[in-house]
Amino acid sequence: MPKHQGDKIQAQPNGVLNKMSSSSNFEIRLMHEDDYNQVLSLLTNSFFHDEPIARCLQVTETLEFSKKIINDCLQDQCSFIAYDTKTNQIVAICLNEIINKNSKHKIIESNEKLRFSLQIFIDMHKKLNIFDQLNTDTLLHVFIINVDKIARGHGLATCLIFKSIEYAKKLKLKGAYAEATNIYSLNCFKQQQFEIFDELKYLDYNAERLANLNDKMYDRCYLVARKLIF
Repeated sequence: MPKHQGDKIQAQPNGVLNKMSSSSNFEIRLMHEDDYNQVLSLLTNSFFHDEPIARCLQVTETLEFSKKIINDCLQDQCSFIAYDTKTNQIVAICLNEIINKNSKHKIIESNEKLRFSLQIFIDMHKKLNIFDQLNTDTLLHVFIINVDKIARGHGLATCLIFKSIEYAKKLKLKGAYAEATNIYSLNCFKQQQFEIFDELKYLDYNAERLANLNDKMYDRCYLVARKLIF
């Protein structure tokens, strides 16, 4: 469910991005509990405003859903944030989950628009089992990526994916997958060796509710995945 700009990665081995402008410098690290409020702010004020499906459906009630996402991702301890070293402000997030093959995909969400959005991603997996495709029972799920408007153009999205993949290797996970909801995010995943396993065109899924998603930049969702070698 990512939304971001597709810039090339510019990262040093320690995860610090090379300085790409005179005014900004960023670092990337694992998300921890002290980041909760800033991550929540990015989700509610940036991600849901920019994400194509949420924008099309005019999703507005996102606070409780965002809290649940953050809490779930904090439990798995494999999400990453990027922050401005001058202001200590979090400017980008990559919220990841560790998903088991036998996990039940139950949507517990009272907001109908959010429930509809989540069902799209579940239906993306109906044609194939990504766990079988990657020959593993446990995968990293790159669930949400968001880069704040003030920090775009520095390759943060791609770098966050890169750091997530490297960390997943340390956890001995054999693969990773994501649902890319636009061309920008798709290109970022491709830069990190993800391949397209399936795609779902929004107008074919529900032409009435998703009628506005007809621009070729965000007219479909891509199921992308890759094997991890460590």
